[in-house]
Amino acid sequence: MAAALLLAAAKTPDYKVKPASVPLLPGRTLKGEQIAVPGAIIAQSPLGRPETVLLVDPIALDRLGQKRNFTRETVFESARVDGIPGDPPVVFCETEQDPSLAKAMVGSMGFGLVGLLRPTKLVTRYCLYDANDDETLDHAILIGAKGDSGREPFAITPAHYGLIRGMLLGNGSELRLRYAGTAGDKDSLSVDAELILYGMNRPLPETRHKISIAKLPAYGVIQGAVVTVLEFDPETKIARIRIDRDLAPGRLVVPEQKP
Repeated sequence: MAAALLLAAAKTPDYKVKPASVPLLPGRTLKGEQIAVPGAIIAQSPLGRPETVLLVDPIALDRLGQKRNFTRETVFESARVDGIPGDPPVVFCETEQDPSLAKAMVGSMGFGLVGLLRPTKLVTRYCLYDANDDETLDHAILIGAKGDSGREPFAITPAHYGLIRGMLLGNGSELRLRYAGTAGDKDSLSVDAELILYGMNRPLPETRHKISIAKLPAYGVIQGAVVTVLEFDPETKIARIRIDRDLAPGRLVVPEQKP
């Protein structure tokens, strides 16, 4: 039993490509102290487009017979792949390709009529990342490979790249903090985190955050921002606050939208 548990623990995970986290760009938060009335936005940072890389050096890869030759100026889009050793915050993946007609036909022949109606999906993708943060892509992983040896990340000849970042996501996409007053709790103040994506609200896993005001000044860390409450008037619900650390810089994983 112990040996089986060790083998299960050592098994390479079946990596999945997920949408890239988005950068938080320098915010538009008021500097210094501010007077907040319930409903006021007290901090906001625009969202940036996920990073894109442009190859400076060509890359040749061949893992399990999956050959690719990426030439100079090839573009890779950023993505997330959880569980990679070293936990790189972002990886860069080639565009997902549909299986060729020839491969689909081979798959169909192997599985008869069922295969013809539902051909096997023979898609793999290379994702690359910079493990040393030295502006070279030095590791790769073959997404969709079979077997532990195929899924394991491997070192490649370092290739320089150009990083394109800092561009706005657009349409008012931003992360906001909104002061909500006591929200029915006399011993604390509430601040709501709001995510606006392309002009539409997207729910966050944790929306409402409370700051205890039993003793002032008091502070809370919300989405990376440090919100300090200096004074509070229980009659008007108006607070005097200061943002000691803004929402940016940082990254935000946009929750997947449920169908």
